[in-house]
Amino acid sequence: MAKKILSVLAHTEYGNLEDSDIGLFASAFASVAGQPLTLLLRGDAVNYAVRGQDGTGIRIAGTLVQPGFLIETDLKSVHQANIPVYAVREDLEERGIKKDELTEGVQLLSGKEMGKFVDQFDTVWNW
Repeated sequence: MAKKILSVLAHTEYGNLEDSDIGLFASAFASVAGQPLTLLLRGDAVNYAVRGQDGTGIRIAGTLVQPGFLIETDLKSVHQANIPVYAVREDLEERGIKKDELTEGVQLLSGKEMGKFVDQFDTVWNW
């Protein structure tokens, strides 16, 4: 029986050339390996859920990063791969992010529900 994995992203490092947000990318590959996976955005990482983000103009040391980072597209791809995506409601509210600003498919989870939610997984990756 496949183990259920929860990938928790709490930091925004998308576009960092050292790790290119390994959490989001690893989340996309786990289902290919036959492991049921769920993605949880919390802390600063809830910003990934905001619709319309485009990181194609990022420059590092004056050099344009190619092909750039399409955060919304990547998050949609994770969702389309049948990987459930959750965001912690209180973390969104703390940052002034409203539900109608979120990328399609992102489900909300209350911080009070977090313990019970995490308990249903066999493995938790915390990035």
